[in-house]
Amino acid sequence: MLQLKRISKDYISGEQIVNALTDVSVNFRDSEFVSILGQSGSGKTTLLKIIGGFDSYTDGDVIIDGVSTKDFKNREWDNYR
Repeated sequence: MLQLKRISKDYISGEQIVNALTDVSVNFRDSEFVSILGQSGSGKTTLLKIIGGFDSYTDGDVIIDGVSTKDFKNREWDNYR
């Protein structure tokens, strides 16, 4: 199972902080089919990059099969991907 707990992602653009995701929580069951819908710029691609291990999150936790990814090293992310 894959869990997202209070995931936030911020980008710095010049002197501004852009909140791409704020406090997103969701549980995905094994073999579940899911659609992610939303307007342009709502964070869909950012969320998918975080789920896929291609982008880091600013706050929160991604839990893969009961294991927190907060302290994952590059090698662990490579194995996950």
